[in-house]
Amino acid sequence: HAFSLTGDGVAKGARFMQDLDDLASVKSINPVAGLLIEAPGGNTLKLNKDFFIKRDKVNQLSLPMAAMALFTLQINAPSGGVGHRTGLRGGGPMTTLVRPSDANSSLWQKLWWNVINRSDWDYPDPDFSNGSVFPWLAPTRISDKTGEPIYYDQVHPLHVYWGMPRRMRLIIESVDDIAINTATEKVDGTDVADNESVNTATTDIEMRDDLTCEPCQQFVRHYRTQNYGPNYEGDWSPHPITPYRHNSKKPEETPFSIKAQPGGITYKIWHMLTFTASQDKTGFIRAKVLDHANEIQQRSRGRIKAKGLWAFSYDMDNMKARGFYSHQLPIYYISTKHQARLLKVVLELQMLTGTIVKTLRDSIKYSWMSERHAKDSKGDMSMIDTMFWQRSEAMFFNAIADAVNNEGLLTADAARKWLVNLCQLTLQIYDEQVLSADVVSQRHMAQLNNLRAFLYGNKQLTEFRNKHKANKDD
Repeated sequence: HAFSLTGDGVAKGARFMQDLDDLASVKSINPVAGLLIEAPGGNTLKLNKDFFIKRDKVNQLSLPMAAMALFTLQINAPSGGVGHRTGLRGGGPMTTLVRPSDANSSLWQKLWWNVINRSDWDYPDPDFSNGSVFPWLAPTRISDKTGEPIYYDQVHPLHVYWGMPRRMRLIIESVDDIAINTATEKVDGTDVADNESVNTATTDIEMRDDLTCEPCQQFVRHYRTQNYGPNYEGDWSPHPITPYRHNSKKPEETPFSIKAQPGGITYKIWHMLTFTASQDKTGFIRAKVLDHANEIQQRSRGRIKAKGLWAFSYDMDNMKARGFYSHQLPIYYISTKHQARLLKVVLELQMLTGTIVKTLRDSIKYSWMSERHAKDSKGDMSMIDTMFWQRSEAMFFNAIADAVNNEGLLTADAARKWLVNLCQLTLQIYDEQVLSADVVSQRHMAQLNNLRAFLYGNKQLTEFRNKHKANKDD
């Protein structure tokens, strides 16, 4: 009863992920492409800026595709203008799902890993008819000036999967409807179409979904929307499938979901996705599915364990989707008493890598242009950072795997190997970006010498070498 997109045969005509009100009073309608987060918005179209993602690519969706687009929009909803609320987890939140160890697992097995056992998540028996779990089964809680926000303790815990911040209503059409209208227009002098005209028109019409190109009998070309839908506020962490951050120095501040940033999902944020801890001013709360996977591994004594983590998220700039990132990362099992040690190693390697990346970026920048121009340049050099984090990922996780097997401490051999490989990668990228040019100038060589001096003379890197007895001759 809760998963009918059309509301046919359902009490009150409730429709999946749509407002219980039919919104018939809303005069304007929106093209169905607006359900797609990456589709160009009204202002983009007005200013003719739809350069990469063109307008008019999606004009109709089949009911399955419309349902998926609607669900995706509701659970990831970015800011959408005055009164158009963001999703329960914030706009464009990160989703993390546990991956089974068998690469050939079925879709069901992959999903089942992320369904938390009732014994591990204590909550009262849900009522699947009153809107406490599925909000579209009840009248919308309006969030205008007189409305109230929705907090975690005001709904059932399972509501976190089904947040519905937008008031929307799909306008569902069928081929038969079009056929009748077409046939009616063909019959002279009457408003009623004869059966022969309808049958002829029906056979002449074929509608296809613009995403899958599959033929469909029912489809959506427009929808209605109304602002001031449910407004989710307060602390919704820990969430089953989304990691959160908080300021451990200011516990009164509300945690917020981790989101993708330009450059993709790299091991720079891996600890935020896989640990629950407070470190300095930053705290992070991993998704519940990771705690659940850890419980399964412990109870089975290692016989049943997940292989890794699948992290994905839109990279949103308010209403604009800058990209969508998806990345698979490893997870490790280590005893609770050794987790703090491991986290310390993770943060140290990330910090040192960040220091090297910054110096490499500056060296390349000052090689590409004169010092005067480099200081004034506001050009985007983030591709250097992205390249380095991506190409050094295997080195990082090799070192972390060593620490996991050593009670959370990095061995001297692994530390030495990690730093040597990182320094080699630094010089290799500089070579590719600068020294591969047809003409190598004195400025290029001077920057190379400065970069080498940094790699083997920087205070933090030197302290790391001394701590692990690694020297530059290695």
